[in-house]
Amino acid sequence: MDFSKFDFKNIKLRTRHFEFEEIEDGFIVRDPFGFFDDLFFTQYAIILLSLFNGNRTIDEVKTEFFKITNILLSEQEIVDFIKMMDEYYLFYNERFINKVEEERKKLLNLEYKKITLVENITQLKNFIKENLTDETEENLIGLIVPHIDVKIAMDLYLKTYAKIKKTKRRIFFIFGVAHSLHLTPFSIFPRDYYTDKIVRVNKEILEKIQRQFGYEIDYDVLAYRNEHSVEFPIIFLDSFLEDITIIPSIIAYTNKKDDLKIISERIYKAIEPYKDEIFFISSIDLSHVGKKFGDKFYFDTKEVDLMYIDMLSNLKNDEAFDFLSKCENQTRIDGQFTNYVFLEVLKMIGTSKGKLIDYRNYYESLTDSGVSYCSVGFYI
Repeated sequence: MDFSKFDFKNIKLRTRHFEFEEIEDGFIVRDPFGFFDDLFFTQYAIILLSLFNGNRTIDEVKTEFFKITNILLSEQEIVDFIKMMDEYYLFYNERFINKVEEERKKLLNLEYKKITLVENITQLKNFIKENLTDETEENLIGLIVPHIDVKIAMDLYLKTYAKIKKTKRRIFFIFGVAHSLHLTPFSIFPRDYYTDKIVRVNKEILEKIQRQFGYEIDYDVLAYRNEHSVEFPIIFLDSFLEDITIIPSIIAYTNKKDDLKIISERIYKAIEPYKDEIFFISSIDLSHVGKKFGDKFYFDTKEVDLMYIDMLSNLKNDEAFDFLSKCENQTRIDGQFTNYVFLEVLKMIGTSKGKLIDYRNYYESLTDSGVSYCSVGFYI
């Protein structure tokens, strides 16, 4: 922002999307775009930042801040605060928009996207390969898998991926979850990935899917910068399978089931000629409850989780989606939208049944919070 041309009297600034978590003595501010590392904010700083909603001048922000805190800031103090926040691209302005486009182009110009989720990826891949048993089920065409930290759920991961250790399918369609800002309803990352070697994206199928959509399905590439729901499956698959290609995708949050049906139909229309070659993965976790997620305390979610899983396993996709919608997804199952598209596509292909492989819950005593997760197989 060019502050030499800044009209401090009349400008009405608006903050852009960011995330924050309350801690004991303030707030941790996180950037879903990854433009800055986590920041510490005092309660007063969060209040001041929140007042920039696009409808207030600086004088009005100063007045409103005084009403809330009984602290009278000078105009210069507010101007200095604005300059500092703008350094982190926290205002929705030309500088932020240009930064988004600059970072998008960087990702789209990459030869490949390097996975940096774990420090020693080769060591992890070797561990997976050495410890993965062969429980291959040839009629298995889809899996719901978790994306919780591998250190927490390694035994379940191994139990799950053992089901496809010797699968004959070599194209893997990965449906991930949007953990950062995602503006379009569905996206695919168009570049190859790199673990300790290149994992190719199936460009042929990607192009066929693109033709089914009226917008650029790679628009939201920034959502893939550190998307573990996409990258964990890639690491596992690349540990024990050779000559595979992937279709890494994200299903965004929406309240309209009809939109998800349309996405499913368009995907199926594009992949129908390849349906016997593709294996489908929905990479999701289940409930997120406790203080870490805004609840007053942790509570058990097993009943809700298992009811939801049972509906999915019995291919009652609409019923499962509506079940979570009616209770406003109070336990924060992050797979509601991703699972819906995943299972709709499988039903079009002709899946006959689903079966729960395992269900677990991870409790973190330090934050009095928990995350549940599962794996479910779907069969032709």
